Amino acid sequence: MAQLSYKDHSIDLNDVCLLTPVLRVIDYQPETSRLRLDVSDHYHFQVKLNTLYEYLISTFYVHQHGFLQMKHKTMDAIRQMFYFLVDGPVLSLYIYPTTLVRQESADPCRISDIQPGDTLRCVIRFQGVSQLAHRDGMRLRLHHSVPCVFRGAAKGL
Repeated sequence: MAQLSYKDHSIDLNDVCLLTPVLRVIDYQPETSRLRLDVSDHYHFQVKLNTLYEYLISTFYVHQHGFLQMKHKTMDAIRQMFYFLVDGPVLSLYIYPTTLVRQESADPCRISDIQPGDTLRCVIRFQGVSQLAHRDGMRLRLHHSVPCVFRGAAKGL
C-alpha cells in the first residue's frame, strides 16, 4: 500500500481525514460491509472527493514507473485502474457490521441496525492506495476506514 499523507512546512499528517455532510442512507449490506450513502444533494462534497481522486491519478501518472513498475500508460489508463468510492450520486464506504454509531439522544447502535432513509455523518480516514490483483490486470483502491459515525442531524459538527 502506498501511504497517503499531508505535508506542509509546519505540519505532517500520516492520514487524511474528511468529515462528510449529513447524508441519507441508501442501504447497508452486512455481507460485504458496504454502506451506500446518497450524495446527490452535496455537489461540493462530490467535487472534493473527485479532486482528491484526480490528484492521486495525476500523481500515479507522473510516478508510474516507481509506483506501478509501468511505463507509457496514459492518464486515462491510470484513471481506469482506480476503484472510485463515488459512483454517480452514491458514496460507498466499507464498515464492519459491529461498528458503533453515535446517536444524539440514545445509546450507540451498530451500523448493521441502520435503516434506509436514516441520516448519517461519517469521518473517513484515507490511509493510502492499495494495489489489487484483478482478472483484467492491476486495480487501485483508495484504502479507507471510518473511525466515527454519527446518526441524525449531528448538530454542532
